[in-house]
Amino acid sequence: MDLTGLGSIADLAKGIMDKFWPPSADPNEKLKAQMALQQMIEIRENAVIDAQKNIIVSEMAQGDSYTKRARPTIVYAGLAFIFMVHVVMPILSFFKGTPMPTSITLPAEFWWAWTGVCGIWVIGRSAEKRGAEGAVISAITGSK
Repeated sequence: MDLTGLGSIADLAKGIMDKFWPPSADPNEKLKAQMALQQMIEIRENAVIDAQKNIIVSEMAQGDSYTKRARPTIVYAGLAFIFMVHVVMPILSFFKGTPMPTSITLPAEFWWAWTGVCGIWVIGRSAEKRGAEGAVISAITGSK
């Protein structure tokens, strides 16, 4: 199991070299080119990870506390949408005496996004309440 990600970078570089480098080429030259490509890919990956880290750190460091509460807002807004579509609308339809329109449904994308956010947030909050600490828990819950 490659925990560092370096193996996957090396495999990617080797795969690229195998596709574009002729099989009859000098193996030493191919190895040099593969190592150079591997270093370029590694630099790019590090830049992407650093950029993501900097974005998360700046979001958590800003004074706007709403950004830190955005996850619970998504949870509560999703519950409100579910309540409206599956409770309010059927009750209104019942009292109006008309059948519930079948076109009023929450899309599959809503369910995927909402359950993903809720699942991650609930796991993070549960871990935080048990005393777990760390950058990942802080990023999930928005706490410091």
